[in-house]
Amino acid sequence: MAASIDWRHASSFVVPVLVFLLILRRSLRERKVRNTRMWLYPVILGAAALYTMAHEPLPGPAAIASFIGAAIAGAGLGYLRARHQQFTLDPATGEISSKATPLGTILIGAFFVVRFGLEFFAHARDVPHALGLQRATDAGLIFSFALLVAQRWEILRRAKALRAAELPANTGP
Repeated sequence: MAASIDWRHASSFVVPVLVFLLILRRSLRERKVRNTRMWLYPVILGAAALYTMAHEPLPGPAAIASFIGAAIAGAGLGYLRARHQQFTLDPATGEISSKATPLGTILIGAFFVVRFGLEFFAHARDVPHALGLQRATDAGLIFSFALLVAQRWEILRRAKALRAAELPANTGP
């Protein structure tokens, strides 16, 4: 007799794998650096995080410390991730494009695996939905927000430096 597949349990593996493959595919393509639009997603994520945390009780000192640690770790990894991107300037149009290096792609994969592993561990152990779990997800939101802001900041800094370095080369006597 053939074993039947429990699709509810299988979806907890299939969906993250599909998301990971989409992230991998997207990160290997070259994308234009748009200075004005690059801040849209971090602003939306920051507003969502503030809205979510505003409807909860005031956090204690341990939760605040975890939020600060998540922000520092997120900013550090965002900076590291942005440092591992290659930038090119199209001399004809002046547009800057970025592409993740293999190390940047590995970092994305590692972030995804760690996050999925933690989520799977929490579900496998049947962790009750308590305030501590809410604080952990709040720290995750803060981590993600800090990662995006630091990454965008470094991308903006590097794009401006690339443009400034190219500008004197294009001006003639």
